[in-house]
Amino acid sequence: MTMRRITPSYRSGTALVGLMILLVAMAVGVIGCAKREAPSGSSDRPRVALIMKSLANEFFTTMAEGARRHHGQHADEYDLIVNGIKDERDLARQSALVEEMMASRVDAIVIAPADSKALAPVLKRAQQAGIVVINIDNKLDESVLKDLGIQIPFV
Repeated sequence: MTMRRITPSYRSGTALVGLMILLVAMAVGVIGCAKREAPSGSSDRPRVALIMKSLANEFFTTMAEGARRHHGQHADEYDLIVNGIKDERDLARQSALVEEMMASRVDAIVIAPADSKALAPVLKRAQQAGIVVINIDNKLDESVLKDLGIQIPFV
């Protein structure tokens, strides 16, 4: 039987994701009140998409589990959608996930990008669609963001 060693940074990382998702949900709830109408029959809670770099990597699956646990304790405050790519080199799939979340009209995207440059254009389109975008884990390239004329906070 192998035991997984839980380090303080490992625990704090999953706690940080949960806290960050709650803060994003609250911010979206405050700044997005008049932004757009919720589709008929949907809840009034903000919809937050967590897009992970690799669901084949234990670190990211643990972050996703932490986000789901946090959501379970705060389900009345926001809706959570967790997605990720199986191979962290599949940039096209991660970009497609962002597009899918835009089409489903989420209020916020929290993303651990597989590439610090390649995902910036699709994230710009998400921002232009009125979606709050937060960058975690792998910081987006500052020069690419500047060239695109956008700012995406990194937490």
